Amino acid sequence: MKFKDVTPENFMCHTSSCCPAVLETEDDSYVIIGKKLTEGEQSQLADRIADDEFVIEVPKGMIDEMIVANQK
Repeated sequence: MKFKDVTPENFMCHTSSCCPAVLETEDDSYVIIGKKLTEGEQSQLADRIADDEFVIEVPKGMIDEMIVANQK
């Protein structure tokens, strides 16, 4: 699988490689890198998380900027 970084510029990490990111795949999907939720936070969503899924958190502004950019 090939990845293209489409993370909004304001959220690009310039000091390390461990930052939230959004990557577009060649299969018309996105891969999102973010922070893992705590077990307590995950338990609140347990009925929505399949065995092959993980729950992560990214800054709201990062997704908001992507939505605005795609509306242009």
